Amino acid sequence: MSTEYAIETIGLVKRYPTSASRERGAFFHGGFAGHGRVVSFGGILGALRGMKGPFIEALRGVDLKIKRGEIFGVLGPNGAGKSTLIKILCTLVIHDEGEAYVHGFDVKKEPDEVLRNLQAVLPESRGFTWRLTGKQNLEFYALLYGLREKEAKERISYLLELTRLKERADDGYQRYSTGMQRKLLLCRALLRNTPTLLFDEPTVGLDPTSAAEFRSLLHDKLAREEGKTILLSTHNLYEAQGICDRIVILDRGKITVCDTPDNIRYMMFDEKVFNITFIDAVFGDMQVRMMNELEEMSGVHGATPEVDPERNFHGISIRVNKNMDLGSILEIIMKSGLKIRMINTKEPTLEDAFMAITGQQHEQTGEVRGYRRGA
Repeated sequence: MSTEYAIETIGLVKRYPTSASRERGAFFHGGFAGHGRVVSFGGILGALRGMKGPFIEALRGVDLKIKRGEIFGVLGPNGAGKSTLIKILCTLVIHDEGEAYVHGFDVKKEPDEVLRNLQAVLPESRGFTWRLTGKQNLEFYALLYGLREKEAKERISYLLELTRLKERADDGYQRYSTGMQRKLLLCRALLRNTPTLLFDEPTVGLDPTSAAEFRSLLHDKLAREEGKTILLSTHNLYEAQGICDRIVILDRGKITVCDTPDNIRYMMFDEKVFNITFIDAVFGDMQVRMMNELEEMSGVHGATPEVDPERNFHGISIRVNKNMDLGSILEIIMKSGLKIRMINTKEPTLEDAFMAITGQQHEQTGEVRGYRRGA
């Protein structure tokens, strides 16, 4: 464990008993009557003793080191263990094996210290009173958190300005849109000014404009200006690619890859695609020779012309090695007398890499068939 990291986990394991084990425990120990009714306290203890498996391993030896001030994304399919990881870090769930630290404090042994340094922002957590205004709701929570009156007033004013809710601060909560409610949730999380924030699906349910504003708030204000550490779990790969410094992909409780979004994008793919469009070009013998010359070049994996029935040569799509220079390709094209209108490069997205990585993992266990790397 090192104080250099805001969050660190070592061999983290979390198991949940399956429904079959719960039913077996209840049946054999006689703690429940028909329809799940508890008939005795001894029966409860007996049922709990009977819950000895089988288990589902939500996390299987997770090792993470998240630097202070970093925006760190956790990606993975449904059931990968993302929410379990977040709940362990914010002390809502106790892990079975391994270690977890927040700013050097053990989440199991020092939960109070952990919660002084960390605040979770979960989409299912509401707790706002509909009859109060947005500002009054924040004042209520500031009182619960033990903030002094002057400190609370200054902090609330700053947060309402930060989230652009100041003009609507005196409106009733029931009049807030989904995006405004999410911003008020963020204001509440920031009342205590903790150095680390955990988000589970921070922009789910928001319209594109509100989601972009929220991402900008996390990236530009909280992480870059205030230096907060942000851990977010998301299914939004565009979001992760745009704002995360590093990401980890969880699959069935294990880490499959941990790196920057750009490195992960190129990790699974050995090629990129150039799409070149031409001005008033006709596909003739010279262009056929050009195509042959391109396909014989080292580093070119394939070249496909776009030609209509009238022999108009609209463009060409060229698959090349990801490190290949475009200059040698353009030299061959210019020799054939073609005029270029536009050049676009199609590069792998984080979604491409995500599908390739998780698909490959499932193929190895026989869960997905017909998958081929790079397909």
